[in-house]
Amino acid sequence: MIPINLYISGFLSYRDPVELDFSTFDLACISGANGAGKSSLLDAITWSLFGQARKRDDSLINTQSDAAEVVFTFAYEGNVYRVRRANPRGKTSQLYFEILQPDQDNEQADTSGAGYLAGSWKSLTERSLRETQTLIENTLSMDYETFVNASFFLQGKADQFTQQRPGDRKRLLGSILGLEVWDGYRRQAADMRRAIEDQIGALAARLDEINRELAEEKQRKAHLKELDSRLDILSKSRLTQEASLEQITQIAATLAEQRKLVETLKRQLDASLQRLNEQIDRRDIREQERENYAGLIERAEQIEAAYQTWQVNRADLERWNETAAQFQEGQKRRQPLLDEINTERARLQQEHKSLLAQQEALAAQEARLPELKEQLEQTGQAIAAVEDNLARRVEMDAQLQSARQRQAEARAENPRLKAEMDELKARIDQLLVVEGADCPVCGQPLDADGRLILIEDLQNQGKQMGDRFRANQSLVQEVDESVGSLEAQIRHFNQLDKELRELAQSKAHLNAKAEQIEQARSAWEKDQLPRLGEVSSLLETDGMAQGARKLLAEMDAELAEIGYDAAAHDAVRQAELDGRSAEEEQRALDKATASLAPIDREIGELKEQIEAQQSEVTRQQSEHEQAAHSLAAAEEQAPDLDAARQVLFGLQEQEQQLRMEVGAAQQRVLVLDEQRKRRKTFEAQREDLARAVGHYKQLERAFGKDGVPALLIEQALPQIEAKANDVLQRLSGGGMSVRFETLSPYKDKRREDLKETLDIQISDAAGTRDYEMFSGGEAFRVNFAIRLALSEVLAQRAGARLQTLVIDEGFGSQDALGRQRLIEAINLVQQDFAKVLVITHIDELKDAFPTRIEVEKTPRGSVLSVV
Repeated sequence: MIPINLYISGFLSYRDPVELDFSTFDLACISGANGAGKSSLLDAITWSLFGQARKRDDSLINTQSDAAEVVFTFAYEGNVYRVRRANPRGKTSQLYFEILQPDQDNEQADTSGAGYLAGSWKSLTERSLRETQTLIENTLSMDYETFVNASFFLQGKADQFTQQRPGDRKRLLGSILGLEVWDGYRRQAADMRRAIEDQIGALAARLDEINRELAEEKQRKAHLKELDSRLDILSKSRLTQEASLEQITQIAATLAEQRKLVETLKRQLDASLQRLNEQIDRRDIREQERENYAGLIERAEQIEAAYQTWQVNRADLERWNETAAQFQEGQKRRQPLLDEINTERARLQQEHKSLLAQQEALAAQEARLPELKEQLEQTGQAIAAVEDNLARRVEMDAQLQSARQRQAEARAENPRLKAEMDELKARIDQLLVVEGADCPVCGQPLDADGRLILIEDLQNQGKQMGDRFRANQSLVQEVDESVGSLEAQIRHFNQLDKELRELAQSKAHLNAKAEQIEQARSAWEKDQLPRLGEVSSLLETDGMAQGARKLLAEMDAELAEIGYDAAAHDAVRQAELDGRSAEEEQRALDKATASLAPIDREIGELKEQIEAQQSEVTRQQSEHEQAAHSLAAAEEQAPDLDAARQVLFGLQEQEQQLRMEVGAAQQRVLVLDEQRKRRKTFEAQREDLARAVGHYKQLERAFGKDGVPALLIEQALPQIEAKANDVLQRLSGGGMSVRFETLSPYKDKRREDLKETLDIQISDAAGTRDYEMFSGGEAFRVNFAIRLALSEVLAQRAGARLQTLVIDEGFGSQDALGRQRLIEAINLVQQDFAKVLVITHIDELKDAFPTRIEVEKTPRGSVLSVV
């Protein structure tokens, strides 16, 4: 895939539309400050092709835009394609895929942002977004993960493979090559095998059940014969009991009629007894009334005298009631005047109480004045002391700034000294292992004396740097302590600022309180104190509401003339109340005199009715006793109908249960033939499933780590090794090569077998060593070569060609020598790619590339320019 044109609008930091034409360069660097939007260009390419980037769709839209849109035009396998992906905020994403059909006669300008291309575009967009995405991936022969791993050298990922432990490299290689899919196949095969084994287990359980049933054939037939015999006997017993129950039912019907007759006679007797009792009760009541009336007639003179006395008392009570009404009317007219006097007294009492409370509060406030003056004096002294301490803060701030400057200079120098010392140590280590060969640093012939002199010179430089490094460390520690002490003191001064503000506020508050007390005392002496004396005098002499008091005296004189005596009124009222029972007794006497003769007649009639009713009750009792005796004799001789029914029901239930058992036994005998047929079918199914389990076990072994994945890794390693050596020889001038070892002996010498591993052996002028023995520029060359080889093999396995290389490897993590080696490596492999893009934010590296794509962050978002 070779990029031709990239159009971006509303995507990540690119708010306004920008366009990048790739046709003007083959090698370029993308430069700009951190956060300017350099990596967003790569995100735009992957999002347009695969719908994936570092963030999700909603967060890909610029915060000031309504939609994100990317149009990417690229060449692949002799064709030119264009992909347009848009994501409106809150709406469904859009994806369009087109291919350019060359037109030899006409050329037309495309205005959609894809650049100026000859020909016309033919749509390849499918019916759904998912189908269109699948078509794009099939056209490129790559998905998102393959594309990123093959084409992009992301920051910090170049040595991801080589830095692993030897035992983990093989696993990681399988992951890079996408061999995890085989583990998925293995799990699927294992799941299928276990599912079939579960089916075999279920079939075995069914076969066991069938065999157990067939073994019971003889017992089942004997049991069926026994049940048939028992059913015949039970059916005959049931028929005999049904005939007996019919006779017993007829007898029971006759007894039921006799019971009805006895019940009828009993109801008639109960009704007669009830009427007799009612007549006796009425007679007793009338006789009691006659006795009461006779007693009243005997007391006639006493009752009439009491009645006359009560009438006299009632007339006296009516006269006193009229006098009391006149008196109450006068009392009602007095009440408003009394209320007025009481209201005025209550108001003066409340005012007097309030004035006394104000006097007490003022006295309490005046008692605090000496204390407030003392607090004001103490606060003024504290303010003066704090202001003296704050005068020293300016001097402390200057000392702190000076200490921080020394601290920053010492800390900034130590990382540089550390890097230089590490470089010197690496050079010394190389000189110590090289003997009788060219210098690995300068490339000049090096004898023994020259090597020792050079080593000593480098060691002296290292010692000087170490002394300077340790001196800086001591200085940093000393300055850190000084800075900490000064910062603590300044924090204390900051606390003093707060304390000064609080003291000033406290002083103002105290002054305000003292002034408030003085003002309150002046107001009291002027207004409230005279009023207190006036109110006290009125309350002591009871001199309030004089007008109401005069009217009240006049009304009291009028009431005295009425002559109302409340005690005499109460005595007459009580006498009238006590005599009211005389009226009731007089009425009862009148009623007794009129009712005595009729009651005597009614009592005689009731006695005659009672005698007649007693004769009728005697006759009915005799009839009921005879009928009940006959019923008892018949019931004693009658058979038990309920027992006979229970016996019949029991026989019927036993017969029904036995018939069900016979049917079940017949079914258990008949089902044996069907079970023999099922056994043959299940045995055939079990054999077929057992063969399938064997097949899936073979697939599990083939899909396991020792199967197809191992073969694929073994096939890929020579290809990776060859490509890595091709790149490494160009990077090292033919002085280095790499070899992969997949087997190594165990540390335990007693073991004759070999363990699986993936060691990286590097050969150079000093011999063959493990990758872990290399550092600096040599290790970087190995990392770069292996990573590039992995990318190319991954692309080839996907059926694609690696035509574009993007390196975002973090030049800032390399020193000057490391940056130069990386640029040399990029130039050496440039001929293998149609396009090479390098991302950096270091200004001094811009001139190392023929073309620069400069990205800048503006208030309107990211913009770019090609220089």
